Amino acid sequence: MVSDHSNHDLSGDRISTANDGARLAWNDTLEALLAHAAATPEHLARTLAADPDFALAHAAKGMMLLSLARSELLGPARDCLVKARASAALRPITRRETMVIEALALWLDDAPRQAAQRLEAILLAHPFDVLALKLAHGLRFLLGDQAEMLASLRRVVPRFPATHPLAGYVNGCYAFALEERGFYAEAERTGRRAVELSPRDAWGRHAVAHVLEMTGRADEGVAWLGDGRHVAHANNLRFHIAWHLALFRLERGETAEVLRLYDEELRAEPTDDYRDIANGASLLARLDYAGVDVGNRWEELAAKAETRVHDGRLVFADLHYALSLLGAGHHDGAEAIARSLAQDAHAHPSGERREAAHSGALSAFGLIAFSEGDYTEAARLLGAARNGLVAIGGSHAQRDLFEQAYAESLIRAGQHDRAAHVLGERLVRRGGTNLFAARRLAQLRSRPAGRLAALAVASTPLAIAH
Repeated sequence: MVSDHSNHDLSGDRISTANDGARLAWNDTLEALLAHAAATPEHLARTLAADPDFALAHAAKGMMLLSLARSELLGPARDCLVKARASAALRPITRRETMVIEALALWLDDAPRQAAQRLEAILLAHPFDVLALKLAHGLRFLLGDQAEMLASLRRVVPRFPATHPLAGYVNGCYAFALEERGFYAEAERTGRRAVELSPRDAWGRHAVAHVLEMTGRADEGVAWLGDGRHVAHANNLRFHIAWHLALFRLERGETAEVLRLYDEELRAEPTDDYRDIANGASLLARLDYAGVDVGNRWEELAAKAETRVHDGRLVFADLHYALSLLGAGHHDGAEAIARSLAQDAHAHPSGERREAAHSGALSAFGLIAFSEGDYTEAARLLGAARNGLVAIGGSHAQRDLFEQAYAESLIRAGQHDRAAHVLGERLVRRGGTNLFAARRLAQLRSRPAGRLAALAVASTPLAIAH
């Protein structure tokens, strides 16, 4: 029997809180979590201050800490598990709450895919449980499990009532999952609907930006993201949305504006969160490939990355730390990351880490070869990593940096036929509008070695967007 003070949260599910103050603070936490609000930790702290023995809140806190992929947060996440279990022993809790605690334990035991499955199992009996939905969505994203990310939401979202107070946010998750699987039209409709229902849905707004990026619609992307006021409430996702705006500006050739966005938005707060490092490093690399002088901006990123060389929590993060270090010429740290990834690919206890580290090691060594001017080796390694890179997590737009590095390697290695093929495919995928591909195909057309192959893929109207 659940405590007499138990009530229901915004999802409509019963929670084992000791008082109404904790319940109301928990509702604020749920909305903030889904909104990617900077105030989420504050609401969670209020929840636990009102009810220090609320097991579900401790478990959710542990999951949030693990999602940050920082080695020093493993201990605090384990403490959350201890507190959640101790709280569950003090008073009865629901099966749903118990399963979230179990998911945290699985993730801490290096079984993140099983943790996601445990959360998704909650949705079978509680299809409107936004906490389980959002946490599972985040885990699938970290794992690169695009098919399962969408499958889970397909089971829930079509029956999710528009009158649910958090329906917009749920549609935002669905839009992103659709986009990552290439269902662009449905993703865009769903994302725009998400923002209509929940104007604070930064993730849904971000999902539409992904659609516009992947379909080559830079002008619409700039208009959609605007001046950022729609995501002013957000945590560091607002920096990532500024990154998307910078990509649209870069696509339009507005490099001075891209550098301004880098300085005043992306790195205005010089954090060492891996997502913020990834935004900065991948944008600077794109600018480098475009021949833009980025000054000493790599140094600030490299200084942050130096402290993360041995983190080993997320391959996506590791690769962007390595990229930052290479950008500043700090090869030793990048090589240490590459060697660790190679070792993890063979010996790490987590199957998920081994799978991701395999492609991660190839990519890391490929980036090193690129920075050393060995473009033939870079093309070989980055090409070998290409098909398995989804396992490192992140989005198509984020992993596209490695695709660009591969194409650059092919061109600089003189492998013009292969480069033209890769670039031609890229141009077609993006609806015929992509400055990176169009410019490089134009370069290849001007070189005798690549002339015939380049013309073969660039002879359609798709290739003359720029």
